Amino acid sequence: MLATAPARARTLDDLFADALRDAERMAPGLLLLAFDGSDEVEADARRLLTTDPGCAFVRFAVHREDGEVVVEVRAPESHPEILEALVVRAMSAGR
Repeated sequence: MLATAPARARTLDDLFADALRDAERMAPGLLLLAFDGSDEVEADARRLLTTDPGCAFVRFAVHREDGEVVVEVRAPESHPEILEALVVRAMSAGR
């Protein structure tokens, strides 16, 4: 699952806590995460999310939109718990 190594998990939680603006489910199997639009946030998101070897069937795409860094997370519709776990982690990291 996403960010399985403890150091990587802490770094991901830090990214969520420091830069996450919104997490929105767009459709079954699709989650959009909107982050602060800084270059550092974009680099961290790309490094942490698009290169995680523990997510073989989850796809991440990072792009910029309206001054934000947007991460599209796609998971099989047959496994909604994957996106739910990511939303819970993202939202609880900022609390």
